[in-house]
Amino acid sequence: MKKKILFGLIVSVLLISLLTGCGGQAPEVPEEGNTGEESGKLKFAAILGVGGLGDNGFNDEVFQGVQMAAEQYDAEFDYAEPKDISEFETQLRMFADAGEYATIIAVSTEQVEALKMVADDYPEQRFTMLDQKIEGYDNIHSIASSNPGQHFLSGVLAGIATQDERFPLSNPENVLGFTIAMDTPVSRAQATGFLAGAKYVNPDVEILTNFIGGYNDPVTAKELALVMYERGADVVSANAGSSSQGVFAAAKEKNRYVIGTSLAMVDPEVSLSTSVKKVWVFVIEEIKTLSEGTWEPGFTEIGMAEGVVDYNVEGLDVEIPEDVTATIEDIRQQIIDGVIVLPTDLDQLDEWTANNVYEK
Repeated sequence: MKKKILFGLIVSVLLISLLTGCGGQAPEVPEEGNTGEESGKLKFAAILGVGGLGDNGFNDEVFQGVQMAAEQYDAEFDYAEPKDISEFETQLRMFADAGEYATIIAVSTEQVEALKMVADDYPEQRFTMLDQKIEGYDNIHSIASSNPGQHFLSGVLAGIATQDERFPLSNPENVLGFTIAMDTPVSRAQATGFLAGAKYVNPDVEILTNFIGGYNDPVTAKELALVMYERGADVVSANAGSSSQGVFAAAKEKNRYVIGTSLAMVDPEVSLSTSVKKVWVFVIEEIKTLSEGTWEPGFTEIGMAEGVVDYNVEGLDVEIPEDVTATIEDIRQQIIDGVIVLPTDLDQLDEWTANNVYEK
């Protein structure tokens, strides 16, 4: 069962729940992994980020995981597509009031505060936070990967490519760009990973950054990316949801490189790589623990060692020279082995780059 919950249809239900009080309880998951509903199947819910399905990015990849987990563990799910951040709390409460979900999955940084408020009011309901660390709650499990790690290797590639004549869309300027959706800890960590990777192999590179202001504004994103290309950037990376589509449009217009974050959002002619985060794995792992009866609150991080974050060039026209690939693989192993410890915020970047330079 895959019902899309529409905001307008649940207003009356919400009003009733407010009058009768909060405190909806999720049924316990029996040892065999069922929620106890009539169908006998485990059931979960997911609330996507603003912009919903069709973003060729994070929401679509989460939903891919929802579908894969449901099939793999013979589960059922409901989901919602908020149109505005003001809907998050309402929809979290609506699902919690139903009292029939093994967990309610919250997607995107923008849901964190709403989730914390609702989790306080529904102590018996399990919740899952994707891609953001939340601790201190007995009913929340958060699962994420290293945000700097997602972009570090693409940053390494960009730092090399901007000065390497074997990359045909590069120019003589030693300049890169990174467009940031919003000024949040997650977005800052992602940008930090890219900047650190580029400077690790190219300490003198200039990296332009800007904030788009939202995850669903490709028009502004394109304008900002065009400015970067016009200022000499030959590679611009973006992690900005559907706003990233504007960066791709700018790259196409200027015939320069772009780095996105979704395998569904690539342009073979101008994509240098994709900074991959396999968010669908988060969902599958979460439903696995519910099915097996091993779910616990707290925080879990999985990353480069597990293959969850990486750079990807499959299906792209770009040809990566063997020596460049060897350099990236060497650096990847150093991260996995703990030789390289990545910075997590832009404020740490200057000190980190002063103490970390790649030696061949």
